[in-house]
Amino acid sequence: MGFFFETQRWRTWVLGSLLLGPLIANEPVLGLRPLGTVDATLMRELQTDLEACMICKVILLPTVPMPASAYYPSRHRYRADGLLDALARLGGTGAHKLVGITQVDISTTKGAIPDWGIFGLGLLGGRTCVISTFRLGARGANSELRRERMRRVVRHEVLHTFGLEHCPTSGCVMEDAQGGIASVDRGDGSPCQICRKQVPGLWR
Repeated sequence: MGFFFETQRWRTWVLGSLLLGPLIANEPVLGLRPLGTVDATLMRELQTDLEACMICKVILLPTVPMPASAYYPSRHRYRADGLLDALARLGGTGAHKLVGITQVDISTTKGAIPDWGIFGLGLLGGRTCVISTFRLGARGANSELRRERMRRVVRHEVLHTFGLEHCPTSGCVMEDAQGGIASVDRGDGSPCQICRKQVPGLWR
């Protein structure tokens, strides 16, 4: 089961960060980057969804192969932090935020667990996040539910890049998924009122 969380390595990026208001004073541009084989229809749906719920412009970036540098051979999956590094190196013309989308399994270090499978990872207050579809079919989810879960996980990780941390409010899209996929399914996929106030001018 995957979980949303940020390691201490990523949290250090937000120390001394700027206020969110000035950060999003101008409409931000999000670049969606397919990593490896990703369904083109899904990419367009994510583009439409982000523009519908956030005041932003979303561009689709060219597909790139999965970076060999992030591969973890002993578990046959990819390290999410390595994918964030690769996204940053690739860049994206005119994009303030880079969102990597992949269908392969991804993982990161969680406490004493060196390799923990996750839904996604976002650089808190940073520029990059990565999301995987691999674990979203839990509990026999059909294609429609898998896509809804993907939309929610993408929103969650993108909002991390705008500085939003996990929220204790059940059903908030920023809720920490310690309960696994059930946490993703709660609520309507929107941030609670407290979280909305932290990103003024961003969430519609």
